[in-house]
Amino acid sequence: MASRCSTKIVAITLCLFSILSLRALHQNTSTIFHRLLSSSSYESCDIGTISLPSQPIIPIYAASYPGSGSQMTHYLFEAVTGLEAGSEWLHRGDTYDHITIKTHYPARQKQVDGNRLMHRVIILIRNPINALPSHYNYLYEKEHDLPDHTAQAPAGDWIKWRDQHFKEELVLWKEHLIHWMTEYQSEHRLVISYERLVNAKMGPIETTRIANFLGRTEGVNVVSPASIPCVWDRVVNYQRVDIDEDGKIVQNNTEVEARKLRPKSDVVYLYNENGEEQRKLDKKVDELMVRRRVKYISADDPINPGNSRRKGDVIHEFSKDQLHEMRYTLNQLRGQFLNEYTLVVILSGYIEEIEGELKSK
Repeated sequence: MASRCSTKIVAITLCLFSILSLRALHQNTSTIFHRLLSSSSYESCDIGTISLPSQPIIPIYAASYPGSGSQMTHYLFEAVTGLEAGSEWLHRGDTYDHITIKTHYPARQKQVDGNRLMHRVIILIRNPINALPSHYNYLYEKEHDLPDHTAQAPAGDWIKWRDQHFKEELVLWKEHLIHWMTEYQSEHRLVISYERLVNAKMGPIETTRIANFLGRTEGVNVVSPASIPCVWDRVVNYQRVDIDEDGKIVQNNTEVEARKLRPKSDVVYLYNENGEEQRKLDKKVDELMVRRRVKYISADDPINPGNSRRKGDVIHEFSKDQLHEMRYTLNQLRGQFLNEYTLVVILSGYIEEIEGELKSK
């Protein structure tokens, strides 16, 4: 019994030491990136054109619970590689021309079609204290035929939905993370957090981790390390717009609208695991060549990803019991993945935020 206790104490001590070491490393690295952001070479990056890969590439899952910032990271993956990021609703995994394919599975049941060879994942997580309200705002916009990221749901509507669905959605948030953490070995997955990505100091560091992971895909070239702070800034602090062949902005640009900009090709090629042509789909599809412009968004602007993109009061209210349940869930996950140091640091930050909310109750 004493031996077991000693083992647990050693494990906990090592974990805490690793957390402190990671924090120290992040602080030192963030100082370097802060200097890069202020340097004269900062403006020298171009994220304007997305092209087809020069060879078939196996896409990576971009997995997240709804409301966690998947659209922002979608653009970040494209900016880092110059290749299109796909979506589970619009794209397949066996056309081998997307750098990532976004999915909310298993929090939502839709899976990526043609995913047989997809064996790597980027797991994007966001504190449920913010992810759940963000997800409900999306549902509210859809229910009322409002454009995405334009309105905050009224307090009464939020509280009604929250009390009806809180337990169910928290379980889905938890199961989503467990699924992707356990489905893939550590060398085949990358855990990133929305909160770090929109943070001025941590954002370029997280983007560097993303670039390194994406760059391990055969046939994929990523931007240089010196360009990372600029690329990060152009995605987070600028508004992306699609432009047509004449350079005019395409209004109401969505993923579907953007696809209309691409010239037509007669077939799409499917490949086997050896990269050999397997068959051609007998239909017309959009060949990719999207051109984009960006417009600066102040960090104080409500449409900056670091803020809410929606008009109206930001509503993140939870009952005391719900906050306790979130904290308990996060503590469970932290204990379950004690050896996953990056995840432990992220979850610890989430727990601290929830404890701060509890103290204000």
